Amino acid sequence: MSKFILFKSVDEMPEMAVSKSPMSWNKTGSWRSSTPLHKDKTPPCNFNCPAGENIRGYIDLIKEKKLEDAFKLLTDANPLPSVCGRVCFHPCQANCNRHGFDTEIQVRLLEKFIGDWALENEIKIPVPEMTEKKIAVIGAGPAGLAAAHYLRLNGLNVTMFDENSLPGGILRYGIPGYRLDKDVLQAELKRVMAGIEFKANMRFGRDFDTGDLLDHDAVFLASGAHQSKSLRVGGDDQVGIESGLDFLKSVNSGEKINLERKTVAVIGGGNTACDVARTAYRLGADVQVVYRRTEKEMPAFAEEIEQLKSEPIKLELLATPVRVENLSTGRLKVFLTKMKLGEPDQSGRRSPIPIDGEGFELIVDKMFAAIGEDPDLSFFPEVSKSDNGGFDFTKIDKRLRDKLLVGGDLLPNPRTVAHAIGSGRLAAEKIVAMLEGSKFEPSQDVIEVAGFEDVNHHYFSKVNEIKWKTALVDGGNIDGVDKAVAEANRCFSCGVCSKCDNCYNFCPDLAVIKTSAGYEVNLDYCKGCGICANECPGGSLRMEGRS
Repeated sequence: MSKFILFKSVDEMPEMAVSKSPMSWNKTGSWRSSTPLHKDKTPPCNFNCPAGENIRGYIDLIKEKKLEDAFKLLTDANPLPSVCGRVCFHPCQANCNRHGFDTEIQVRLLEKFIGDWALENEIKIPVPEMTEKKIAVIGAGPAGLAAAHYLRLNGLNVTMFDENSLPGGILRYGIPGYRLDKDVLQAELKRVMAGIEFKANMRFGRDFDTGDLLDHDAVFLASGAHQSKSLRVGGDDQVGIESGLDFLKSVNSGEKINLERKTVAVIGGGNTACDVARTAYRLGADVQVVYRRTEKEMPAFAEEIEQLKSEPIKLELLATPVRVENLSTGRLKVFLTKMKLGEPDQSGRRSPIPIDGEGFELIVDKMFAAIGEDPDLSFFPEVSKSDNGGFDFTKIDKRLRDKLLVGGDLLPNPRTVAHAIGSGRLAAEKIVAMLEGSKFEPSQDVIEVAGFEDVNHHYFSKVNEIKWKTALVDGGNIDGVDKAVAEANRCFSCGVCSKCDNCYNFCPDLAVIKTSAGYEVNLDYCKGCGICANECPGGSLRMEGRS
């Protein structure tokens, strides 16, 4: 019999295990009715990025102040972060789950911060040795730039043709300088075009043609949409009526245009119309925008509309021009009719219908047409519109057709910078696969998009939106690394494991095992209590039926 031991106080008692023998023999996993499963979902920011950025990934790197790594991950999908941080309509941010909690993560400003940090620190992307494979890229807009950049990073010999004297396309010639500083654009283009031959003032069908492309192994066509749609009203060829896009190009090319004390009408409700109106106002004009539907139906991005309304520019809604006359004074008399909205049309917006007998007149010095743009494919007369809104190239010269890919505004996608960049990168991946003789396999990394309900909100603190943004943002910038880290730390990491150790720390059975790749569950001992899943902040851990 063991000797009886008497302890006179707790302090005299030695530390000891509850059991002197291990309990590994008791495999309690047999009690389990459900099983914890580590399975990431796709964060809504990643899912909604037209350029295909791993936003949640580079935000995590910002948290750790690994800015160069964040830049490299970002530019794996988008070579123009400083540009997109200024002009993108950021659907990633608009769909951020944090929006339902307090205020969305300022993704656009984080992208801008990383891009500008890389420019300031002269971070370069190494360009490999060139192979003998030759690729022609027609068009130096965002789609062509992205395609050329990623093709060159794969070692291919890339020649870029553009009808303008400088690269950039719509970025240089269409977006006003108050939205996109041309010095920033030039600095980013210098990095993106490293190792790429640029042939300026070369218009396809005028300065070169199909025969000049036959010695190339592949051709990417991204000639953009630069042909303004006609108003199609009586007198729309009068002196004083101009294309809004041509006006922006003239201003961005440095042409001196004086609109001081001039009255200007801008016809249209899209992004180009907003840019034309705000540019004309900055040149001294008294501006009004005329749009045939209501503000709700305007195709311009919501942010563009709000910026337009923040300036002394009149918005004349539910009206459209029907005739224009030149006056003896050199001014224009614009006859307009009032409109009402009918049933939805193919665009999903309610159709504008003229109201008989309800017309009015405007007397203006200039009128800009900004009702949309079309690609100019006059160099391919055999190309026709396809049923899906794109273009059918099946009837062009077979020698070119078999090696041709198209992107940017030639695709039935929304005409945005981010969509164009995404299409250019995708085309580069397809060309690389084609030259390697392999089958192109598009990424299938979207499993299930994480929703607001997937996040354990108890692990996050709310901020006051106005105070937070005031403290965070300085003149449209995240000013400094510490503020960038503070904003990144607000990220829910929706649906993705953030390696917080909660599952490891909270498991009462010590069934969660930490590995270099993350976490594993020892199912021999997991009883399926669900505590780990309940305490997962981002919702990447869930309980499923027993396995």
